[in-house]
Amino acid sequence: MSTKLLDSVAARWSRLGAMLNVPAAARTPDIERLLLDTARVASANVRLFILAASWLAQYGDYVAKHRLARLIGEELEPQYRPTLGLMLEWAKHRGDANRARFNLAIDACGSAIDHRPLLDVERRNPVLVSLAEKRASLISRKWGRWVADFEVKNDGLRPASWIAEHNPALVERALTGGDLLASVLAECAADANAINSEAELARRCGASRPAIRSAVRRLELAGRVHWLPKGRGHAIHLKQHAIAET
Repeated sequence: MSTKLLDSVAARWSRLGAMLNVPAAARTPDIERLLLDTARVASANVRLFILAASWLAQYGDYVAKHRLARLIGEELEPQYRPTLGLMLEWAKHRGDANRARFNLAIDACGSAIDHRPLLDVERRNPVLVSLAEKRASLISRKWGRWVADFEVKNDGLRPASWIAEHNPALVERALTGGDLLASVLAECAADANAINSEAELARRCGASRPAIRSAVRRLELAGRVHWLPKGRGHAIHLKQHAIAET
């Protein structure tokens, strides 16, 4: 386990309003890649895992669901997908908003590949392994990463007003509810504010070209993106004011 990665993940969650005893990251993180990194380090810190899952239950509409599903399939190592699947499915059932919002990403996580305690410290001791299995929630058994059930830790998260104030770049995501428009914005922001073609954007978002065209058109009408000629087609550019930070 990389201590540097664990510290980075904690700092990024702190920026998003998780009450962890670490300095917050200087900028709003890439939420989808943060979720991948969280799955990679969750076995080392149960509080981080619980707060990240709680954040998803409360603020999951900030997540660009199409982009998250793609990144899971392309970038997340198979051994960490069950951990992320557990987080997402737990949050799906605990959140008050649209319970279908994480379905694409949950499907991308696949299924359990083995069965063991979620936490590294429990895996090292046969007695703790046995206790972890006995205490494991049904959903953690399904994903093969045993952990006892827990409630949403509202007292460990800052309110929505704080998150919006400290992360103004997430405003558009909140307004789109994490749908295809959110993924278009997120993909552009993650790639120097531009995607070279409609076809490339469709591939990244896992959507049809007509759906992408419609989404980009809506964002264009809102003044969030614009088309620029490139070769025989057009590149999609994110306008600078749409990614402003404090």
